[in-house]
Amino acid sequence: MNSKADLKAAREAIGAKKFNDAVKACKRVLLWEGENYNAWVFLGVAYTGLEDDEEAENAYKRAIEINTDNMLGWQGLVSFYEKRNKKMELATTVQQLIPRLVASRDGAKLADYLKKLLQVYKDTEPEKHFETMKLFLTGSEYYDLIKDQPDLPPQIDIWKLIIEKLDKEQAQKIDNEVASRRFRISAGTPAQVRDEVEAEIFGVSKLGVMYENVLALVPEDDKEQKEYWKLKLLRFYSKRLMGVKDKAEMYKKVMDLARELINANDPLPLELLIESANVDSPAKYDWTLFDQLIERFPETGLAKLGKGYKVSKEGDLDQAFDLFSEGVEQCPNSLFGYQCLSWIYYESKEYETGLEYATKGKDIVGKVKAETGVSMSNVLLSLELCMAHCYRLLDKKYYIDATSLYKTILQHYPDQTSALEGMGLILIEEKRLDEALEYFKKVQQLDPKNHQSVAEIGWIYCEQKNYTEAIVCIKKALEIAGKDIADYYYRLGRVYWFMEDSSNAFKYFMQAVKLDPYFSTGFTFLGHYYREIKHDHSRAKKCYQKAYILNPLDTDAALHLSDYLISEDKQDEAESIFRQVNESNPKVGWAWRRMGYVNMNTTSYNEAIVCFQKALRADTSDVRCWEGLAEAYSRAGRFVAALKAFERATQLDPTSVHASNEQAYVQQKVGLLDDAIVGFERTLQLSKDQGKPNYMPALVGLGETYLEHAKEDFQQGFFGRASDRCNLALQTSLLGLQQDTSIIALWKFVGDACAFYRQIPKYLNNCNYLILQSLMQLANSTAHEQLKFAPDTTTHWVQELLALDSDQLADENFSLPHKVAMDVILSCATNAYKQAIICSGNHQSIAPAFWHDLAVVYYHLSLNSNQEEAMIAIKCAKVALKLEPGQYLFWNSLGVIAMIAANLPKIAQYAFIKAMEYNNRSAIPWTNYGFLCLSLKDYELANQAFETAHSLDPEWISAWVGQAYVASLWGTDAAVIFEHAFESSNGSATDASYGYADTIFNGLATNDTNTSAVITPVFALEKLTEQKLNDALALNLLGLLLERLGQYGRASESFASAILAVEAQMEENKITQEEGNMRLSKIHSNLGRTLCAAGDFDGAIQSYDATDPNAQTVYSQLNAGIAYYFQDKLSESLSLFEMALDATQNDISLRQDVIVLLSKVLWALGGEEQRSVAKDQLFSSITDNPDYLPAIFSLCVMGMLQDDETLTAAALQELAKVSVHIAYESDKEQSISYLFSKFYEIQGNQIQATRALVKSVHQTPWLASVWGRLSTHVVKSSNDSNELLTKTMTSSTLVMSLNRSRTAEAQSEAYENAALAQKAKNPTLSYKYAQRSIISAPWRLSAWQCLTPTTK
Repeated sequence: MNSKADLKAAREAIGAKKFNDAVKACKRVLLWEGENYNAWVFLGVAYTGLEDDEEAENAYKRAIEINTDNMLGWQGLVSFYEKRNKKMELATTVQQLIPRLVASRDGAKLADYLKKLLQVYKDTEPEKHFETMKLFLTGSEYYDLIKDQPDLPPQIDIWKLIIEKLDKEQAQKIDNEVASRRFRISAGTPAQVRDEVEAEIFGVSKLGVMYENVLALVPEDDKEQKEYWKLKLLRFYSKRLMGVKDKAEMYKKVMDLARELINANDPLPLELLIESANVDSPAKYDWTLFDQLIERFPETGLAKLGKGYKVSKEGDLDQAFDLFSEGVEQCPNSLFGYQCLSWIYYESKEYETGLEYATKGKDIVGKVKAETGVSMSNVLLSLELCMAHCYRLLDKKYYIDATSLYKTILQHYPDQTSALEGMGLILIEEKRLDEALEYFKKVQQLDPKNHQSVAEIGWIYCEQKNYTEAIVCIKKALEIAGKDIADYYYRLGRVYWFMEDSSNAFKYFMQAVKLDPYFSTGFTFLGHYYREIKHDHSRAKKCYQKAYILNPLDTDAALHLSDYLISEDKQDEAESIFRQVNESNPKVGWAWRRMGYVNMNTTSYNEAIVCFQKALRADTSDVRCWEGLAEAYSRAGRFVAALKAFERATQLDPTSVHASNEQAYVQQKVGLLDDAIVGFERTLQLSKDQGKPNYMPALVGLGETYLEHAKEDFQQGFFGRASDRCNLALQTSLLGLQQDTSIIALWKFVGDACAFYRQIPKYLNNCNYLILQSLMQLANSTAHEQLKFAPDTTTHWVQELLALDSDQLADENFSLPHKVAMDVILSCATNAYKQAIICSGNHQSIAPAFWHDLAVVYYHLSLNSNQEEAMIAIKCAKVALKLEPGQYLFWNSLGVIAMIAANLPKIAQYAFIKAMEYNNRSAIPWTNYGFLCLSLKDYELANQAFETAHSLDPEWISAWVGQAYVASLWGTDAAVIFEHAFESSNGSATDASYGYADTIFNGLATNDTNTSAVITPVFALEKLTEQKLNDALALNLLGLLLERLGQYGRASESFASAILAVEAQMEENKITQEEGNMRLSKIHSNLGRTLCAAGDFDGAIQSYDATDPNAQTVYSQLNAGIAYYFQDKLSESLSLFEMALDATQNDISLRQDVIVLLSKVLWALGGEEQRSVAKDQLFSSITDNPDYLPAIFSLCVMGMLQDDETLTAAALQELAKVSVHIAYESDKEQSISYLFSKFYEIQGNQIQATRALVKSVHQTPWLASVWGRLSTHVVKSSNDSNELLTKTMTSSTLVMSLNRSRTAEAQSEAYENAALAQKAKNPTLSYKYAQRSIISAPWRLSAWQCLTPTTK
């Protein structure tokens, strides 16, 4: 077949657009020639025409594979992709084609295909588009081939595009780097971090070269574009300057370019040129450039700063400072701005602000040098001078800083006159006058026309008291100045003032103020002249007023002016001066001190504290200021700080009566009562030494402190001390009332001290009746009638007291019956409160509290068997409520009086409800209402009231006691509630104390309560019985608890007191005769038991005989029987035990105990028949109860005493049969092991005797008693060197020391045995054990005997 013909046919078919024919022709060719390049190309064209894209693309690719160097296939594929808009495939194909075009050096087609790439990447891949654009730039790899081709992209546009992209990338990179560095530990401020990052990035940036390339491409006649790109280059250079090493060259480029662009429409060139000026004064800047900047770019920060400076020179400081504020905010790094502001603030005498700006400016100078390499030495000199001047004028404490700066300046500029003057002025203030004189003389040498230095030399002479030379120099300064200067005339006046030449001084002061009517200091000294010389206070005040108006910073004028205003009672104007002085000159102490007292008068205590603190910063030795600070602390409730301040004040002035008194008051408030008493007594002594005896505030404070101390002693249970404090309070009140009987507080103290005795009735006769009589003699005898009281018992008892002879009252043995003493003291209390009401004029704001106190005292009088006083108490409470109806405590007291004394439950209920209405957050009325309901037997409502009181105040003890009573009445366990109430009250609540003690006693009977737990309730009951002398229940319970402690003597005393209390109740008909006899029988039974235990058998028998025979119990018979037994009156004993045995027919347990006692008595009678009966009784008891151990013990002992081995062995066999559990429960004293040990010991078998005791230790190793018994046995039976002895003693002592139930006797015995065991082996240790034995129980004779041989 002819391939050429087929190819020709295919070409013609394609031309005729007969694409099917073309395909057929191409396939025929390829059938024979599969690698025919043209056939594949034609096939691709034909398939393209048929829109068979896949076949067309494959055909082109096959052609390219056959011949990659032939461009026909490549062009066809490119054309195909263009027609089908396959941009990515097109880009890939062109990229593959470009190297071939470069190789063929076909620049036209290369340029054409690069343009195609640009078109493809423009919309799809901006990054590749950007890279392709670079290929058209000079210097690219293809530029030489395509540079002559038409329609290439303009190079300037390409550079602009590249610059724009790089600019964005750099900005993003800067932001990212700043964000990553700003939280580093060493990072500075955000601005510093950004500057550092920009310096690094711009230091290596290529933007500068690109800007230069663009500038080279911009036509020379396009001035606008040239200027635009030069400004960009200038900004770039100014930022790049920070990051390059060769800063000098770059700085020159910046300045040259800035000068070139000085007329450009941008403020940057002008700003750079202005800020580059190295001058020592704002006036020396190039103001031509400034004027251009202000005119062309008025909104820029530097333009506002320049305009502000110009406005300030014109005198409009308000507008100037507004412009400065805006300018500095816009240009925070402007050297001109800070240099200008620092000097303007300095000239405005705002030295602190000027120093702040100068310091910031100095920092910027350093920053400029670091960034640009340019040293702004003159600017730095200007700023350091300003800093030094500001330091010097701010405060003396900054002289060190100012001196350091002056010296630094003078090292570089030795002839700098301003620095020399500054040094001289500091030296004058430091009184280093000779050195100061040298500095000013040098200034005069450098500048002979400097009249200020001459004037300062004259002032130095004045300070040196060389007044003649001073006058000469100051007058010479006036000559050099060539004009009259007010300050120099003022200085002349001061010289004459020092010379005490008041006429010449006045002349020059007047001349100074005439020359300068605004010269404030001149007016101040004119005020001094009129005040001190002429004593013309009206003119003096006017001069001070004029000086202060002219210069509010003149503190001397302000001080004297405020003195005049205070003397004229113009407090508001004086306060205004204090505030102005404090604002303008915070270092002035007197203004802060006076402002502190002003704030104290307005109860602004925190502000007063701040004022006094600031005053003390000025003068730490100001005693009055320390006192004021302490008082402010005290009134603000900051007592610890107040004490420290008062302590400092008294250290500075030990004779200050006020400070000592106020310190004692604060000590009283914080509870340091002993210190407060000492403080008040010291105050009284100080005032006495200063000729003011009996200083009334100290007497009042001392009396109040004594009463507070009495309350504290009472809370702690020291009732005797409380009584002594009340006497001291009465004595102190007497001292004060002897000076002035109208002191209300002292009468109040008298009433409170007398009323306090109702809580400590045991100490009534400890009251100093002589002082009390003296106080009643000072009282107004008609007070009772003035208050319209009818004659009552109080007037009677007061008259009785006054009628007594003073010598009789002074007798130490003088005493009154208990009831009479209570009536007398409480009557004196009522009289004292009546005196207080009379002295207060029955004022509505003062008298209600006294009426309430009076009601309470009358209430307590009514409880002391004076029932008619109850209604008087109610009337007094109603008067108090009439004067102050909103006081809930008055309503509460009315309710208590009505409930308890007057028996008026309805009034009580109404009063308690009103108290709840006036204060629904108080637990007191709710608790009392609960007790009212309790007395009315409404237990449910009472319980609800107590629960409400709990919710309001969980620490209110009376509510817990009331709820415990309700629980007791309901039959539930009240023990836990009583225990909680007692522990919460620390034993101060009497009802809680009794309930708690009763709980502990019941616990002793039901479980193994530790005996040491009895000590606390015993103490509580003792204090309760001191407050309630006739409380028979408490006295009986106290006796029972003391009996458990083994203190039988005290227990007997308590039972005897309980008997007397019951008899008193029977006499007063408070209880019935039958109930009284029953109580007496029980108490006599208790008394007989304790008397027997104490060995007072006669007393026990007498107690039994004193009991009503109809009320005698089995226990009283047993007690009497035991007493007769020990008195060897065995027949009487036997009779009583037989009676007891007959009475216990139904009580098996008690009957067994009686049988044992009866058997012991029969045995003691000694007859064979009686002993046989005793044994029979015991055998019968064992038959009834084989586990009744006391009967077996008795038989065993009887056998041992009669050497009856059969009986003893039988008893021991019975004991051996008893189980361990029963033995532990029934044999608390561990008598079983003891009997076995004694049995073997009698037989001479020491080993078995020891083993019996060891067995007991093994069974109950935690019991101290078995260890003690074993140690005693081992000591008596072992030799000194026995190792077992030492180990036993050590173990016994250890168990004894750890056992809580141990007694002092047992512990002492353990230590005694240990001492005996170590006596021969280790005498030192034996000595220590012997000492511990004595310490544990000093009353044991054997312990002392143990110590005696060891000390020899």
